[in-house]
Amino acid sequence: MESNAVCIDFKKTPGYDHEGMQLEVSQHSHGFRRFANIVVAVQRMKHSHAPRGTEFSDDELISILLENVIEERVTPVVLVDTIESRPSVFRSTEVVTHSVCDRDQKSFMLKQTPLELQAVVLQGGNMDLKVNLNLSTYVSRSFTDSQRRPVALGIAGCNLYLSCSEAGGDPILQLEEVTDADVLKTIDAQGEMARFLFLKRDEGFGATTLESLKFRDWFISTAVEDRRPVEMSKEEASARLTTFAVKPL
Repeated sequence: MESNAVCIDFKKTPGYDHEGMQLEVSQHSHGFRRFANIVVAVQRMKHSHAPRGTEFSDDELISILLENVIEERVTPVVLVDTIESRPSVFRSTEVVTHSVCDRDQKSFMLKQTPLELQAVVLQGGNMDLKVNLNLSTYVSRSFTDSQRRPVALGIAGCNLYLSCSEAGGDPILQLEEVTDADVLKTIDAQGEMARFLFLKRDEGFGATTLESLKFRDWFISTAVEDRRPVEMSKEEASARLTTFAVKPL
């Protein structure tokens, strides 16, 4: 392979008065880049190394070349928290019918005028008035609370669902008609449909709470008195019962 020898005389290089110092480079067809790096190193040496004597030793010359030619390149790495940046989307997985009654054994009953749920002590022939709930369980990759399970609450046998919306500054419990159940299969936590989601937490036998996902610390509750509406309240409200016996049928 043809090669040419290139000689750099440091005596003739501006800014140098080193006598007898020459650098000879054998230039091959694949060595142009190496030669260019050496030339760059020589130019940098003019500004970064003052002459200390009449000539450099081999070790000193190698150290200077390595210092000036080899540069460390650091590529910044940006870490993205994919869990936090991912939208909270809940998807329905299964629907199971449950019976529900509060601590005082009051069951849910549907009153038509006005349309509302009431907590009533039902006995004997009145048990057919009891309302059971279809619990639709939801999952989300960004929801990591292992103690609470997102659910939608539909009244068994009809297309009415419990929802929690704000009115007059406080969350209120409502019954809403949903003619197309497919709209509840996927719910965005930041969207309007989040009003249908509640967080079911089982604290032991007969002690299940149903907290609004949209309005945290507000729970489905019943009054101590019989035949009163089922409403939303704070957990610590003394006149309200916020724990239920929720059993699958």
